[in-house]
Amino acid sequence: MDDAVDTAVDTAIVAAEWVIVPCLLLIVFCVAYVWFRRRHIARGQTLLLGAVRTEAKPRWRLGLLRLRGDRLEWFSVVGPRLGPERTWIRHQLDLSAPETLAEEIPGLPSPVSVSTGRDQTWLAFTPSTYTAVRAWLESSPPGLNINNVA
Repeated sequence: MDDAVDTAVDTAIVAAEWVIVPCLLLIVFCVAYVWFRRRHIARGQTLLLGAVRTEAKPRWRLGLLRLRGDRLEWFSVVGPRLGPERTWIRHQLDLSAPETLAEEIPGLPSPVSVSTGRDQTWLAFTPSTYTAVRAWLESSPPGLNINNVA
């Protein structure tokens, strides 16, 4: 009788190990991927926190903004993609005046919202992030769009 109980306990332990070990490995893999993705997205550059909303998807989605040369890139906070989900070219981006949002966006204290112009997309930032994006938008490298007078 004791041998049967010992065998049942051993079988239960082995079965638990077959469930627990892969779960732990999956958790370690997910944490490592999130860390790797964040490092890959940053590429030594500063990332800013911001949210995006479109007419097609009216819910605010929190993400990471990267100001990269002549592009503003937006990455979802969570997701498998290594590349940006949205990209705006600096000289084509036209931000509206900021409006204080009545609704709360988790992760963004006191957010302000701006329209991006033609593509029916809105961005939400903290006021200091808005200031950084506006400064980046209004400054440009020497010679950029020198012949494009609108």
